[in-house]
Amino acid sequence: MKQRIAILGGGPSGLFMFKRLVESNQTDLEITIFERKNKLGAGMPYSAEGANDEHITNVSGNEIPLIVTSLADWIGSVPKDTLDKFHIDPERFNEYKVLPRLLFGQYLTAQFDLLQKQAKKAGITYQVYYKSTVTDIIDYPTNEAVVVEINGKDKFEFDQVIICTGHNWPHRHEGKVPDYFDSPYPPAKLALKLDHPVAIKGSSLTAVDAVRTLSRYNGTFNKNADGRLSYKLLDDSPNFKMVLH
Repeated sequence: MKQRIAILGGGPSGLFMFKRLVESNQTDLEITIFERKNKLGAGMPYSAEGANDEHITNVSGNEIPLIVTSLADWIGSVPKDTLDKFHIDPERFNEYKVLPRLLFGQYLTAQFDLLQKQAKKAGITYQVYYKSTVTDIIDYPTNEAVVVEINGKDKFEFDQVIICTGHNWPHRHEGKVPDYFDSPYPPAKLALKLDHPVAIKGSSLTAVDAVRTLSRYNGTFNKNADGRLSYKLLDDSPNFKMVLH
């Protein structure tokens, strides 16, 4: 009898877990992946839920463990219009630099596809459920089973469940307090032209994401002859500024 394993979440964590299971070459496994969205691999940080074109990874390509193909090899297979959009020259691609998060998300999706092909070739049974939100997990120790509830109605029984649910940004004041955001995600909500100061609580990578989006929509970065960047406010945002607390 096959061991039934569920992976809850098809983002980066779920990707690496699936990789380990596929590489085990155990054909006595029955793997089920539940993903809330309609695409595997990217998760929140590397999809439109967590990034715009201006957002970059916080690690360089050489720091990313090999999945199926290297990042450099994959870049060579990406359509030119996609590379042009992110200003990537495949001939000059450097794995020691960071890269656009949305592009990296496409890489992770492509790697998940390759892993599924490997699983099929190895005779490993797997199934993917898209647009499936996990609404409950019920453990039955005496039966050595775990029941996973999907979308508040459908129930599936497994021997083991691996939780890879990723990021969650609860709404506490957003929508109740005008012009208040609990987080900068999805960043599309910060694509605003503003003519007043904006307060940002914190100064870590999340704050940097907010700064990148707000600065992009309220001014332009210009490089002088010495290669130094300067920022110029748009004419309709003369009073815009960001204050980090």
